[in-house]
Amino acid sequence: MFEGKVGIITGGTSGIGLATAELLAKEGMHVVIASRNSEKGEEALSRLRKWSPRSLFIKTDVTNSQDVKNLVSQTYSTFGKIDVGFNNAANTEASSSATHEFKEEDFYHLINVTLKSVWLCMKYQLQVMTKQNSGVIVNTSSMDAILCSAGTSVYAAGKSGVIALTKSVAQEYGHQHIRINSFCPGAFRTPMLEERFSNLSSEEKAKLNESYQKLNALGRIGDPLEAAKAVKWLLSDDASFVTGQNIIVDGGIGFRFE
Repeated sequence: MFEGKVGIITGGTSGIGLATAELLAKEGMHVVIASRNSEKGEEALSRLRKWSPRSLFIKTDVTNSQDVKNLVSQTYSTFGKIDVGFNNAANTEASSSATHEFKEEDFYHLINVTLKSVWLCMKYQLQVMTKQNSGVIVNTSSMDAILCSAGTSVYAAGKSGVIALTKSVAQEYGHQHIRINSFCPGAFRTPMLEERFSNLSSEEKAKLNESYQKLNALGRIGDPLEAAKAVKWLLSDDASFVTGQNIIVDGGIGFRFE
Protein backbone atom coordinates (compact mmCIF):
# COMPACT_ATOMS: atom_id res chain seq x y z
CA MET A 1 0.00 0.00 0.00
CA PHE A 2 2.91 2.38 0.71
CA GLU A 3 5.29 1.18 -2.00
CA GLY A 4 7.00 4.16 -3.66
CA LYS A 5 5.26 6.75 -1.50
CA VAL A 6 7.13 9.52 0.31
CA GLY A 7 6.58 10.44 3.94
CA ILE A 8 7.97 12.95 6.43
CA ILE A 9 8.08 11.91 10.08
CA THR A 10 9.17 14.45 12.67
CA GLY A 11 10.40 13.03 15.94
CA GLY A 12 11.26 10.03 13.82
CA THR A 13 14.43 8.96 15.60
CA SER A 14 12.88 7.19 18.59
CA GLY A 15 9.70 5.96 20.23
CA ILE A 16 6.45 6.05 18.29
CA GLY A 17 8.00 8.07 15.47
CA LEU A 18 10.74 5.54 14.79
CA ALA A 19 8.37 2.59 15.16
CA THR A 20 6.08 4.18 12.55
CA ALA A 21 9.01 4.97 10.26
CA GLU A 22 10.14 1.35 10.38
CA LEU A 23 6.66 0.02 9.63
CA LEU A 24 6.34 2.29 6.60
CA ALA A 25 9.88 1.63 5.37
CA LYS A 26 9.23 -2.12 5.50
CA GLU A 27 6.31 -1.52 3.14
CA GLY A 28 8.44 0.36 0.64
CA MET A 29 7.92 3.99 1.61
CA HIS A 30 10.75 6.49 1.16
CA VAL A 31 10.83 7.84 4.71
CA VAL A 32 12.32 11.20 5.66
CA ILE A 33 12.88 11.43 9.40
CA ALA A 34 13.52 14.74 11.16
CA SER A 35 14.99 15.54 14.56
CA ARG A 36 17.32 17.99 16.25
CA ASN A 37 19.72 15.20 17.23
CA SER A 38 22.04 14.28 14.36
CA GLU A 39 23.60 11.28 16.11
CA LYS A 40 20.23 9.67 16.82
CA GLY A 41 19.11 10.62 13.33
CA GLU A 42 21.94 8.79 11.63
CA GLU A 43 21.45 5.74 13.87
CA ALA A 44 17.75 5.61 13.02
CA LEU A 45 18.46 6.13 9.32
CA SER A 46 20.82 3.14 9.23
CA ARG A 47 17.96 0.99 10.50
CA LEU A 48 15.47 2.35 7.96
CA ARG A 49 17.78 1.88 5.00
CA LYS A 50 17.74 -1.88 5.52
CA TRP A 51 14.24 -1.78 4.01
CA SER A 52 14.14 1.60 2.27
CA PRO A 53 17.56 2.53 0.81
CA ARG A 54 16.51 6.04 -0.30
CA SER A 55 15.26 7.13 3.11
CA LEU A 56 16.76 10.33 4.53
CA PHE A 57 17.51 12.09 7.80
CA ILE A 58 17.27 15.87 7.85
CA LYS A 59 18.28 17.72 11.00
CA THR A 60 15.34 19.95 11.90
CA ASP A 61 14.16 22.16 14.73
CA VAL A 62 10.40 21.99 14.19
CA THR A 63 9.85 25.28 16.01
CA ASN A 64 11.99 27.07 13.43
CA SER A 65 10.17 28.13 10.28
CA GLN A 66 13.27 28.04 8.06
CA ASP A 67 14.20 24.56 9.28
CA VAL A 68 10.73 23.20 8.55
CA LYS A 69 10.65 24.90 5.16
CA ASN A 70 14.01 23.30 4.38
CA LEU A 71 12.79 19.88 5.52
CA VAL A 72 9.84 20.01 3.15
CA SER A 73 11.75 21.56 0.23
CA GLN A 74 14.60 19.02 0.48
CA THR A 75 12.11 16.18 0.57
CA TYR A 76 10.24 17.53 -2.43
CA SER A 77 13.38 18.26 -4.46
CA THR A 78 14.64 14.71 -3.81
CA PHE A 79 11.44 12.79 -4.49
CA GLY A 80 9.16 15.16 -6.40
CA LYS A 81 6.22 14.61 -4.07
CA ILE A 82 5.12 14.26 -0.43
CA ASP A 83 2.36 11.74 0.21
CA VAL A 84 2.44 11.56 4.00
CA GLY A 85 3.20 13.80 6.95
CA PHE A 86 3.38 12.44 10.50
CA ASN A 87 3.95 15.49 12.70
CA ASN A 88 5.07 13.75 15.83
CA ALA A 89 7.98 15.73 17.31
CA ALA A 90 7.69 15.69 21.09
CA ASN A 91 9.49 16.90 24.18
CA THR A 92 10.11 15.95 27.79
CA GLU A 93 9.16 19.32 29.18
CA ALA A 94 5.57 18.79 30.33
CA SER A 95 6.42 20.68 33.50
CA SER A 96 4.62 19.90 36.71
CA SER A 97 5.15 23.45 37.94
CA ALA A 98 2.12 25.12 39.46
CA THR A 99 0.50 27.63 37.12
CA HIS A 100 1.35 30.63 39.32
CA GLU A 101 5.02 29.58 39.29
CA PHE A 102 5.29 28.86 35.56
CA LYS A 103 7.66 31.24 33.79
CA GLU A 104 6.39 33.23 30.82
CA GLU A 105 9.36 32.24 28.67
CA ASP A 106 8.67 28.58 29.44
CA PHE A 107 5.04 29.08 28.40
CA TYR A 108 6.06 30.33 24.97
CA HIS A 109 8.67 27.61 24.55
CA LEU A 110 6.22 24.83 25.39
CA ILE A 111 3.51 26.22 23.11
CA ASN A 112 6.08 26.51 20.32
CA VAL A 113 7.10 22.87 20.72
CA THR A 114 3.62 21.40 21.12
CA LEU A 115 1.48 23.57 18.83
CA LYS A 116 3.44 25.97 16.63
CA SER A 117 5.59 23.07 15.36
CA VAL A 118 2.53 21.21 14.08
CA TRP A 119 1.17 24.34 12.42
CA LEU A 120 4.52 24.99 10.71
CA CYS A 121 4.81 21.42 9.45
CA MET A 122 1.29 21.47 8.02
CA LYS A 123 1.81 24.91 6.49
CA TYR A 124 4.72 23.71 4.34
CA GLN A 125 3.46 20.17 3.73
CA LEU A 126 0.16 21.54 2.46
CA GLN A 127 1.94 23.80 -0.02
CA VAL A 128 3.10 20.63 -1.75
CA MET A 129 -0.04 18.56 -1.18
CA THR A 130 -2.36 21.20 -2.63
CA LYS A 131 -0.36 21.14 -5.87
CA GLN A 132 -0.67 17.34 -5.95
CA ASN A 133 -4.35 17.42 -4.98
CA SER A 134 -3.60 14.58 -2.53
CA GLY A 135 -1.95 13.77 0.77
CA VAL A 136 -2.45 12.48 4.30
CA ILE A 137 -1.36 14.09 7.56
CA VAL A 138 -1.45 12.78 11.13
CA ASN A 139 -0.62 15.09 14.03
CA THR A 140 0.33 13.75 17.46
CA SER A 141 -1.61 15.19 20.38
CA SER A 142 -1.66 13.63 23.85
CA MET A 143 -4.03 12.17 26.41
CA ASP A 144 -3.11 15.21 28.50
CA ALA A 145 -5.29 17.13 26.06
CA ILE A 146 -8.24 14.94 27.09
CA LEU A 147 -7.56 14.35 30.80
CA CYS A 148 -6.11 17.81 31.51
CA SER A 149 -4.24 16.56 34.58
CA ALA A 150 -3.14 18.91 37.34
CA GLY A 151 0.32 20.33 36.77
CA THR A 152 0.34 20.01 32.97
CA SER A 153 -1.80 23.03 32.10
CA VAL A 154 0.40 24.58 29.41
CA TYR A 155 1.31 21.24 27.83
CA ALA A 156 -2.38 20.24 27.86
CA ALA A 157 -3.35 23.55 26.27
CA GLY A 158 -0.82 23.10 23.47
CA LYS A 159 -1.85 19.53 22.78
CA SER A 160 -5.55 20.48 22.90
CA GLY A 161 -4.73 23.09 20.30
CA VAL A 162 -3.33 20.34 18.05
CA ILE A 163 -6.74 18.63 18.05
CA ALA A 164 -8.61 21.85 17.25
CA LEU A 165 -6.09 22.83 14.58
CA THR A 166 -6.37 19.40 12.98
CA LYS A 167 -10.17 19.45 12.83
CA SER A 168 -10.26 22.93 11.34
CA VAL A 169 -7.56 22.33 8.73
CA ALA A 170 -9.17 19.02 7.73
CA GLN A 171 -12.34 20.93 6.84
CA GLU A 172 -10.30 23.42 4.84
CA TYR A 173 -8.50 20.90 2.62
CA GLY A 174 -10.81 17.91 2.32
CA HIS A 175 -12.09 19.05 -1.08
CA GLN A 176 -8.51 18.76 -2.35
CA HIS A 177 -8.36 15.09 -1.39
CA ILE A 178 -6.14 15.75 1.61
CA ARG A 179 -7.00 13.91 4.83
CA ILE A 180 -5.84 15.23 8.22
CA ASN A 181 -6.34 13.54 11.58
CA SER A 182 -4.84 13.73 15.05
CA PHE A 183 -3.81 10.92 17.34
CA CYS A 184 -3.78 10.81 21.15
CA PRO A 185 -1.37 8.24 22.60
CA GLY A 186 -1.60 7.08 26.18
CA ALA A 187 1.36 5.64 28.10
CA PHE A 188 3.92 3.92 25.85
CA ARG A 189 7.44 2.67 26.56
CA THR A 190 9.17 5.53 24.78
CA PRO A 191 12.42 7.32 25.69
CA MET A 192 10.28 10.18 27.06
CA LEU A 193 8.59 7.83 29.52
CA GLU A 194 11.86 6.12 30.36
CA GLU A 195 13.38 9.51 31.16
CA ARG A 196 10.57 10.15 33.58
CA PHE A 197 11.38 6.86 35.32
CA SER A 198 15.16 7.40 35.26
CA ASN A 199 15.23 10.10 37.93
CA LEU A 200 13.19 8.12 40.46
CA SER A 201 14.17 5.83 43.30
CA SER A 202 13.30 2.12 43.04
CA GLU A 203 10.32 2.67 45.32
CA GLU A 204 9.11 5.65 43.29
CA LYS A 205 9.55 3.72 40.03
CA ALA A 206 7.47 0.83 41.36
CA LYS A 207 4.73 3.20 42.51
CA LEU A 208 4.66 5.08 39.19
CA ASN A 209 4.66 1.85 37.19
CA GLU A 210 1.72 0.60 39.28
CA SER A 211 -0.12 3.88 38.65
CA TYR A 212 0.32 3.47 34.90
CA GLN A 213 -0.89 -0.13 35.07
CA LYS A 214 -4.00 0.93 36.98
CA LEU A 215 -4.58 3.84 34.63
CA ASN A 216 -6.05 1.82 31.78
CA ALA A 217 -8.31 -1.15 31.20
CA LEU A 218 -5.56 -3.33 29.72
CA GLY A 219 -3.45 -2.93 32.84
CA ARG A 220 -0.12 -2.28 31.16
CA ILE A 221 2.06 0.29 29.42
CA GLY A 222 1.88 0.08 25.63
CA ASP A 223 4.59 -0.84 23.16
CA PRO A 224 5.41 1.94 20.62
CA LEU A 225 4.69 -0.54 17.83
CA GLU A 226 1.05 -0.68 18.95
CA ALA A 227 0.75 3.07 18.52
CA ALA A 228 2.61 2.93 15.21
CA LYS A 229 0.11 0.45 13.79
CA ALA A 230 -2.74 2.83 14.57
CA VAL A 231 -0.91 5.71 12.88
CA LYS A 232 -0.12 3.50 9.88
CA TRP A 233 -3.84 2.75 9.51
CA LEU A 234 -4.72 6.45 9.59
CA LEU A 235 -2.12 7.11 6.90
CA SER A 236 -3.31 4.24 4.72
CA ASP A 237 -6.05 4.01 2.11
CA ASP A 238 -7.92 1.75 4.53
CA ALA A 239 -8.83 4.98 6.35
CA SER A 240 -9.82 6.76 3.13
CA PHE A 241 -13.08 8.17 4.59
CA VAL A 242 -11.56 9.27 7.91
CA THR A 243 -10.63 12.94 8.29
CA GLY A 244 -10.92 15.62 10.94
CA GLN A 245 -10.92 13.00 13.68
CA ASN A 246 -8.95 12.55 16.88
CA ILE A 247 -8.08 8.88 17.41
CA ILE A 248 -7.34 7.79 20.98
CA VAL A 249 -4.91 4.89 21.50
CA ASP A 250 -4.55 4.58 25.26
CA GLY A 251 -5.40 1.05 26.40
CA GLY A 252 -8.74 2.26 27.77
CA ILE A 253 -7.90 4.95 30.31
CA GLY A 254 -10.45 4.97 33.10
CA PHE A 255 -8.63 6.47 36.06
CA ARG A 256 -6.59 9.54 36.88
CA PHE A 257 -3.25 9.48 38.66
CA GLU A 258 -3.52 9.63 42.44
